[in-house]
Amino acid sequence: MTSEVKQKVGKAMVPIMAIYALGASQGGINAGLATMGASFPDVGANIAYVVSIVALGMIPGGLLTGILTGKVIKYRTSIVTAIILYLISGCFPIFFNDSWSFATLLVSRFIFGFAVGWCYPLAQALVFKTVDDENQRATWLGAGWAFVNIGSAIMEFAGGYLAIISWKMCFCVYLLGIVPLLVVIPLLKEPKTDEAQVAERAAAHGERQVKAKIPPIAFVYMIFLTLTTGFAMPTILYCSFIVPDSAFAGILLSVMTFVGAVSGMTLGPVYKAIGKWTLPVSVLELGILYCVAAFFVGPNWSAVPYAAAFLIGHWGFAVVIPGTADMITNLTPIGAATRAMGWNTVFHQLGCFIGTPVATTILMLVGSQNPMDCVMPASICLVVMGVLYCILAASTKMEKYGENYGKSSAD
Repeated sequence: MTSEVKQKVGKAMVPIMAIYALGASQGGINAGLATMGASFPDVGANIAYVVSIVALGMIPGGLLTGILTGKVIKYRTSIVTAIILYLISGCFPIFFNDSWSFATLLVSRFIFGFAVGWCYPLAQALVFKTVDDENQRATWLGAGWAFVNIGSAIMEFAGGYLAIISWKMCFCVYLLGIVPLLVVIPLLKEPKTDEAQVAERAAAHGERQVKAKIPPIAFVYMIFLTLTTGFAMPTILYCSFIVPDSAFAGILLSVMTFVGAVSGMTLGPVYKAIGKWTLPVSVLELGILYCVAAFFVGPNWSAVPYAAAFLIGHWGFAVVIPGTADMITNLTPIGAATRAMGWNTVFHQLGCFIGTPVATTILMLVGSQNPMDCVMPASICLVVMGVLYCILAASTKMEKYGENYGKSSAD
């Protein structure tokens, strides 16, 4: 890739990275959950759905944007509309009337999740459509995940201070969405549609157009992402229960966000070195080190080895998410780029949402109500997932996919 091309790609990525920063907005209000729960005393533990329902809203958002954007709605129009909806629905609870029901709050959070799910996969799709070189694409997809974590860190930090005022003020963190809006409007150029890119490439190579489809194996990778995320989330969700010192737990989670940002930046070099084995390696690393961390839970509690294993293991979690998006871009023809990224968001957020049911199911199976007792079984399941990833990677013949998918030997 020439320096001129790199410069053009780099400039094009500025608004795309700004969109990415909106991708992890669920946790910005975590600091206000306790006081929020006091305002809804009948809700009890269900107050956590204020956070988790965002992931549920992202599922239809990701699915619909993949179907409609670039066909029914222009990319710029779609993204700007999603960010405006993000701002309105995200800030709605600031004006929440005490006479309104908890269900009203959940509806606003679901709509907010829909907005996030609408714009987030478009950031991935635009990387797919902008960068042809697979190694460079891995680098930018990893950078995008770093921006997700940076956005999350800023919102969680600001939310902690705003929670001192009131739980409603926590939702002011979503005013940060104004920044991506002001970046996107002047800088994001309308990209070519997936169909136009297919026609352009076919003409350039003297080939006939082939109807672009998402290969079935891409959905297998998406399902694996759902399961990996579902098994990893209990360790993250119950961190404050596992760590005896709540202050230490807060620091650990903050450092985890920083680790996630740095880890995203490693995707490009790792993919360049080991290609399709990136996902197996990252999930095995995640599972093994989470097992090590789980050993130091409960009676064996020891802060330093637990924190070290948890944080180093988190590298695998931070790589498998953008790494799956990268793998799907390498398996899927450009003509299905937007649909593929929409579906990827659906499966990713499904994994986030099922984290709590997975944890409660494990606890039921082991006959316990202590959150600490689900960490080791969930981590062992991650190791099993790593082995399954190895089998999947070994059976993935990369040369058959991407722009070659759907072509006959006569083409």
